[in-house]
Amino acid sequence: MKVPVFFDAERLKYPNTGLYHFCLQLGQAIANRFPLTFFTSSHELSPSIPVYFWHKWWLRPASGSYIWHATHQDTEYMPTGSGASVVLTIQDLNYLHDSRKSEAKKQRFKAQLQAKINRADYLVFISAYTQRDVQAHFELGDRPQRVIPNGCNLADVPADLPYPSRAAGRSYLFTIGTIAEKKNFHVLPSLLVGNDRLLIIAGITQQAHYLEKIKQEAHDLGVSDRVIFAGPVSEQDKMELYLHCEAFVFPSLAEGFGLPVVEAMHLGKPVFLSQFTSLPEVGGPEAYYFTDFEGDSMRETLTNGLQDYQVNDKKQAIQAWSKQFDWSVAAASYMEVYAKLAERM
Repeated sequence: MKVPVFFDAERLKYPNTGLYHFCLQLGQAIANRFPLTFFTSSHELSPSIPVYFWHKWWLRPASGSYIWHATHQDTEYMPTGSGASVVLTIQDLNYLHDSRKSEAKKQRFKAQLQAKINRADYLVFISAYTQRDVQAHFELGDRPQRVIPNGCNLADVPADLPYPSRAAGRSYLFTIGTIAEKKNFHVLPSLLVGNDRLLIIAGITQQAHYLEKIKQEAHDLGVSDRVIFAGPVSEQDKMELYLHCEAFVFPSLAEGFGLPVVEAMHLGKPVFLSQFTSLPEVGGPEAYYFTDFEGDSMRETLTNGLQDYQVNDKKQAIQAWSKQFDWSVAAASYMEVYAKLAERM
């Protein structure tokens, strides 16, 4: 394929986020197959062209024909002028479903995304759920569409990694994600009632008021001393936390995919999820699901799930399910998309 491809990795400027890992992992996997040029000021991917503020209004990285891969629906960078065929990856419509956003803001979001869809020559969705959601709210015309699931960010994890110092040798439940309302983490302290487990929550705080809500819930239940906020963690710390947790818990209300679920399943861990948005698609039949968020019900789901995991030795089945989510497979699929566009140029 002789047509140059530019890959929008601008979101590498936000470490410890899902989009950071999406751009890094997918970008590296595609670059192993094809000489991409990355649009980023980060030094983690190369070769690259740096991002400048004026690119929001004027962006023409090459003369002649080229492919531009816009890697998420919120991007402010789209090519101007002729010559570019655009692949648009839509991660989720969480903004549209955020009850805190005014109707006017949602309409602006819809208009902006519709304009990007109109500019796109090929649409990619990271889950079938996201595809259905977009189809229900936007006019897609006859543009070709494809679902390409994400891969797993974890490579081989050594089995002898040390027990996390934060856990002090105790059994713990683990979750990771931005501290924000959509993650629904405030329901998790109820899982500590009637036992001596810890709960470790890793991730950046996006909404300070929601962090306080989680702390208040833990206080009200009398388990504050067993809820640990780890903040953003290194890849090494994250692997240790996954490897040694008793279970991974993820009651999120809004996910376009759910990368942490795949990471936990990659290690054969029992995962306990909400039944919302893309999570049943990602967790599949090998995950356990909270039917509601009442404390007694959640604890029953956890107890029964852990028992099933032990009695039926589910580790290998969980790992086998997770293997379908592979960045090299995703990269090959995106290469097929690029090739189809190149044929038309």
